[in-house]
Amino acid sequence: MKFIIYSFLTVMAAGGFWSVKERFIASEASKDLRLALLHPIKTFDPAVAFNDDSLTVIGQSLETLYQYHYLKRPYEIIPSLADGMPKVSPDGKVYEIRIKKGVPYYDPKGLLGPKRFVRAQDFVNQIKRLAFEPLKSTGSWLFAGKIEGFDEFKAKAGDDTAKMLGESMSGLSAPDEHTLRIELTRPEPNMLYFLCMSFTAPVPAELIQKTGNDLSRVLVGTGAFFLADTNGRDLEFERNPFFRSELYPSSGDRYANTQDLLSSSTERLPFVDRISFKVYEDESSRWQAFLDGKLDILSVPKKFLVEITQKESDLGEQLKERGIKVKHFSSISSRWLGFNMQDPLLGKNVNLRKAIAHAIDFESYISLLSNNTNLRANSIFNPSIPGYNPSHQMGYNYDLEKAKVYLSNAGIAPGELTLTYSTRGTQKIHFEEADFIKSQLARIGINVEIQKLEFSQFLKLGRAGKLQFFTDNWIYDYPDAENLLQLLVSSNTPGINKSGYKNEQVDELYALLAQTLDKKKRLSLMREIENVVDKELPWIMLMFESAYILHSPKIKNFRRSYFIRNHLKYIKKD
Repeated sequence: MKFIIYSFLTVMAAGGFWSVKERFIASEASKDLRLALLHPIKTFDPAVAFNDDSLTVIGQSLETLYQYHYLKRPYEIIPSLADGMPKVSPDGKVYEIRIKKGVPYYDPKGLLGPKRFVRAQDFVNQIKRLAFEPLKSTGSWLFAGKIEGFDEFKAKAGDDTAKMLGESMSGLSAPDEHTLRIELTRPEPNMLYFLCMSFTAPVPAELIQKTGNDLSRVLVGTGAFFLADTNGRDLEFERNPFFRSELYPSSGDRYANTQDLLSSSTERLPFVDRISFKVYEDESSRWQAFLDGKLDILSVPKKFLVEITQKESDLGEQLKERGIKVKHFSSISSRWLGFNMQDPLLGKNVNLRKAIAHAIDFESYISLLSNNTNLRANSIFNPSIPGYNPSHQMGYNYDLEKAKVYLSNAGIAPGELTLTYSTRGTQKIHFEEADFIKSQLARIGINVEIQKLEFSQFLKLGRAGKLQFFTDNWIYDYPDAENLLQLLVSSNTPGINKSGYKNEQVDELYALLAQTLDKKKRLSLMREIENVVDKELPWIMLMFESAYILHSPKIKNFRRSYFIRNHLKYIKKD
């Protein structure tokens, strides 16, 4: 397959490269920013939208109380619609947040009536919408059991929008137009991260009433851009003429300094006048659109990674001649093999799990899945989060002899065991991954049957605890270990804990982590949990994922920002 791709691209480059180059340069006359989406946007509702494309799109219009500093890693939280950092009570349970005055919504369709400014009550409305049962919000988990009265409010509001707006939530109030007060049931170390997520973007009561609480096709916000037009697959955003004064950052980390990302310091945001999003569901059409100059920034599809990463790639050289920037970024996702720990065989036999762990050729796996662009995982924690230890080592390596010894210690003879491996989708790469796992285990005498599942089926069966053996991954919602560790606590099985892993010590440590504010203590708890998980082996960690990004030489200030959804306001196009 790699040979076929290489041959196609080589012919294309040799036969049509200069005409492609001419088209690319001609299209650069526009100062509009042109980007690809993988799928159509199903909803603009901040209570519901939660895939990468949706969050990127609504993040251009919807703002939150806080945002991440664009140029600092580890991630630093700074005010957005909040007027300064919150005032937090000594016990960590009460947050008082001042709201910036005079921030207008941009409402070209006049849904809000006369010019409307952001009020504290708008944040109250949206958090109540997260608890409103008919919306089935994907963000209700942020505050369930954490804000006083959140769970009770669900019952009080029922399915009545008027009650949702009229009823109060005991831990949520707006003492005046520019003050928001949040009272928690316990300290929440990640509260500021939650307040950076679009789930908490303000929503005026007038908008809820005008739309019958259906915001799926409505996007009214305060951000740097507003939605000017859409046909369902193409979306046009234009600069918000009333966007408040916000400046490009004047400081950053080492990467920001070495990559010349500070040259726009103190200039007013945003820089581009228009953003055009277009859906390209097919990898080849997305790739070709970039080569033809129809896209300014592209995350390289997996099947074309070989052309970007080979040292002597003809296409790579030609892109370089055109001034195309090729950038490699570590992502915020990790990948592992998961066992059903409730399975009477797999869950009770740690030697069997160790046999499987030692039978996996990790380097070959990474080569197959990412063309050696990803890194082997050395921890359950991703390098993007505080507390990740780069020197940590897993207790297993590729060693067939050890694998066979562990299989014998498990009391299983070669050839007598058959496991069912379930795919997480039906793309070609999922079947290649399944065949790889099958071939690896065959070398130690374990048979594997492959269950081919659509991704929706995989999620449904996994969360019902009905998968035996599978590959899983996690894209962090915010940069904290707790976001991942929720996949390993017993209260989340059945549910997002697809492995059905239950360990009282891990549950106790997680409960402490969930309300410990002291950073050093949090790191200690993280490592205690990891030590337990390492020994019990519910997961075999495979790799930390990454991305190659291409962008036009006209693009300035670009930095891949996985948690930062409003990043396009920082981008320049000369």
